[in-house]
Amino acid sequence: MNIFHPATFEKSDQDRGVRVRAALLAAAAPAALALLELFHPHPGHHLLALDVQTWMTVHYIQVPLFALSAFSVATLVDTQTGVPAQLCRTALFLFALCFVVFDTAAGLVVGSLVDAAHATGKPAAWQAPINAVWTNPVFGGTNHPLLALVGRLALSIGTASAATSLYCAGWPGRPALLLALSGCVMYVFPGHSWPGGPLTFGSMAAAIVWLHWVRPGPTPNQWSGSGSMRRLKF
Repeated sequence: MNIFHPATFEKSDQDRGVRVRAALLAAAAPAALALLELFHPHPGHHLLALDVQTWMTVHYIQVPLFALSAFSVATLVDTQTGVPAQLCRTALFLFALCFVVFDTAAGLVVGSLVDAAHATGKPAAWQAPINAVWTNPVFGGTNHPLLALVGRLALSIGTASAATSLYCAGWPGRPALLLALSGCVMYVFPGHSWPGGPLTFGSMAAAIVWLHWVRPGPTPNQWSGSGSMRRLKF
């Protein structure tokens, strides 16, 4: 590698630009989701008092962002074939599936029922069907529904498996550890509204950016000694 050749610095700048663009693109979905969850209403025990417009807007946006955030983590191991990488992809698919279904029912269906209840002028008459969905043990919004629990477990397995796969492949340990821990936040702060959701997906976005920035780069023998550069693949 000829460090005094102008092409060396030009290629270094190009590599830095590629890393920045890749990091920002990969982290966009979890970062957007973390920001969105700051506005997620806390319904409490009075569902008919929901701010329906905010509730529906947040849930319409966050449903696809759950899947895109899972995809963002999975792309970190897209070139790896080991058991941790395969486990990561499977777990993140399960997380996306569970949370999309769970949030559609507990979020969009409940919000639609509350909106319809107010439109009739007799919202109290809708309390029973609203509660039936909200308290459902599989997809409801209270009492730790099954889909939320399975999705939370799948997310923690997915991020931990991704971190293990990357670390074993020679990636730095600290950003990999942050990625693993990001999937465990909702064990401490259950739910994806504040603080669980913003902390989960915010730390996930930070870990993804960090990993893209410090990922193992080319070794000296990937550069030609005459000053011309080989094409690097990222």
